[in-house]
Amino acid sequence: MKENISEQVRETLAATLNLKSTETIHLNTNLKEDLGLDSMTSLTFLMALEDNIKGFAVDADTLEVEHLVSVESITGYVMQSLKGAA
Repeated sequence: MKENISEQVRETLAATLNLKSTETIHLNTNLKEDLGLDSMTSLTFLMALEDNIKGFAVDADTLEVEHLVSVESITGYVMQSLKGAA
């Protein structure tokens, strides 16, 4: 399941940032430093994740800054959120 969620996160990031592929996006890719994700792009990215991952919804009470550090951290947040929704 993690690989599937991770791939969806990577694809959503690529689409949000208008990248041609997910080749340069890995689990340890830093969203801000490596991809230039800023606060406005983060909001767009999170909304796109909600659209692309069935059952996922951002919860303002549980989303922390550290969830938006890397592909791995946001993947973990999505998985945690999906487990809570099940």
